[in-house]
Amino acid sequence: MVADRGAGEEPDLGHRMISLHEVITRLRRECPWDRVQTHATLAPYALDEAAELAEALQAAEEALSGRTAESATAIEDLVEELGDVLLQVLMNAAIGEQAGTFTLAEVLETVEAKMLRRHPHVFERDPDAPEPSDDELSVQWEAIKAAEREARSQRIAAREARAS
Repeated sequence: MVADRGAGEEPDLGHRMISLHEVITRLRRECPWDRVQTHATLAPYALDEAAELAEALQAAEEALSGRTAESATAIEDLVEELGDVLLQVLMNAAIGEQAGTFTLAEVLETVEAKMLRRHPHVFERDPDAPEPSDDELSVQWEAIKAAEREARSQRIAAREARAS
C-alpha cells in the first residue's frame, strides 16, 4: 500500500482524517465492545500499542539503515503500528466528544499550539538568521518547559481556588 503510491501523489489528509473519525464515531455507537470502552479501559491498550510502535520504529530504522529486503516489511509494520496508536487517540477523543469533555479538534489544536510554542527557532526565526546551536536549543527547550510547568501550576491553582 505505501509503496503503491506514485511519486507526487498526495493523499487527501483532511478527507482521510474525517473518514476515520466517522468510522470511530460509528463504532462507538454500534459496536458493543467499542461502546462500553472508557479512557481507563483503553489505557492498557494504549500502553501496548505504544510499546509495539517503539519496536516497529527500531525495526524500521535498522532495516532502512541496511536497505535489506526486510525494509518494505518493516515500513509496512511501522505504518500499521502508527495507525494503531492513532486509533487510540481517536477512540479516546470520541469518548471525550460523547461525554462533552473535549473534542478531536481540541486535541489537534492543542498539539499544534504546543509544536508552535516549542519551536520558535522554526516558526518565529528570521529566515536570514543562522540556525541556533544545539546548546542554544537546549537552553531554549528548558526555558519553554519551565514556562509550561509554571502555566500548568497556575491553571491548577486557579481551578482549586474556584472549587473552594
